[in-house]
Amino acid sequence: MTLIQEMKNFNIEEASTTLWTFKKQSQKDAPPQFNGHWVDTTAEMETELKNIVKQQLAQITEEQAYSLLAQNNEGSVLTITEAETHVGFVKDQFANELPRRKVRNVTTLLNCVFYVIKLVYDGNVLYAAKKTDNTWKSKTAKNVITAIFSDTQLELTADENFRIQKNVDFFGFNDNLAVRHKANFESILNYKAAHEQDYAEMQVAADFMKVFDDLAPLTAFIGSNKIHLRRMSAIRQKAFYADTTFMDNLRKYHKQYGLNIQFDGEGRIVPTEETCRDIIAALLDHRLSSAFSGNIYDVPDATQV
Repeated sequence: MTLIQEMKNFNIEEASTTLWTFKKQSQKDAPPQFNGHWVDTTAEMETELKNIVKQQLAQITEEQAYSLLAQNNEGSVLTITEAETHVGFVKDQFANELPRRKVRNVTTLLNCVFYVIKLVYDGNVLYAAKKTDNTWKSKTAKNVITAIFSDTQLELTADENFRIQKNVDFFGFNDNLAVRHKANFESILNYKAAHEQDYAEMQVAADFMKVFDDLAPLTAFIGSNKIHLRRMSAIRQKAFYADTTFMDNLRKYHKQYGLNIQFDGEGRIVPTEETCRDIIAALLDHRLSSAFSGNIYDVPDATQV
């Protein structure tokens, strides 16, 4: 049974429901730290939270394995094991609704980074996480007035308002995750920080450094761009740069495949601002040729068959 089927078979109607909110602290070269609190909700709110989960699950028709460059559409999810992420720190927080973790003041909700809808039935837990919007930020609360439209009039209200979206960023069930919104998922669980650390380590790795005459232009091109950082993590994962045959073929065939890459007299790559994009495509092995049409393509991701 697929993860999608398992989640859709979960008894949402009879499950107990808890809304958890989370703040996050991130320190350089360290896993994120999460601070979670659960919120007492009305029966009407619990019903609506269940409806959100049901409606989101109903839209999913297919799943594919999560990878650094994989992309999904509105009807699919990317699947990854919990053990490959920092989500275990989140689960540790929402394991039990302890009295000391109950929200008792609105300030506890302000500046939360994400929230989790936790459903429990017969000892099994299905959860859905969503990144918060600006209504949860204290800065926003200080700079707006809250009003409600009632009896044909707009009137002020002192109530704090926090928007619950009718979609989720990822689901968790049975030690696996199903990702609907990849960017938000990676933001919540600090994937960009992991990618930055990946590239920092690559820059001092002998097998990567020896491929280039100078890494400075490539590093400047990558900067803090999350897409470039993600691609560099994928390059590290694939490690084609450490494959002698691959690198020999790249030197031999790069012009044939339309790659703008320069090599020095020792066969090392010479990065420039103009060539970095093609260097990344080459080291990802994403410049491919069709034997049927004879066309050459750049592909966003490649799955070997």
